[in-house]
Amino acid sequence: MKTYQHKVIIHWGDTDPAKIVFYPNYFEWFDQSTRLFFDNVGLDWDALMVKYGVRGLPIVEAKAKFIAPCLFRDEITVATSINKWNDKTFECQHVILNRGVRSVEGYEIRVWSRSHPDDPQRLKAYSIPDEIKAAFI
Repeated sequence: MKTYQHKVIIHWGDTDPAKIVFYPNYFEWFDQSTRLFFDNVGLDWDALMVKYGVRGLPIVEAKAKFIAPCLFRDEITVATSINKWNDKTFECQHVILNRGVRSVEGYEIRVWSRSHPDDPQRLKAYSIPDEIKAAFI
């Protein structure tokens, strides 16, 4: 199973008055890491739209566990892997390390979706192609 990692420097605007990361920012970094992971294996969002008609990979569930604080000016590592594939959904695991210490753990469950055939304004879940799953092994 592949893992994608990237660094994030915590800026002043990412924190609360105590200089601790404001929790919604972790979910933003999870989302960015998922997109960057897809880019890294050659499946950027634009390519998914062109080749598979995917309009998005919406999140239907997300959770985070905060273990240790991350502060203004810290440089963290966001590590993302896909640990579970279902027919129409997949689960991204995220770990945030701060100076080698596990600070946050989280996940997102996302849906492989395209336009609904009866109403293009709506999305419909479809089966994830095996070649997509194979790109992350």
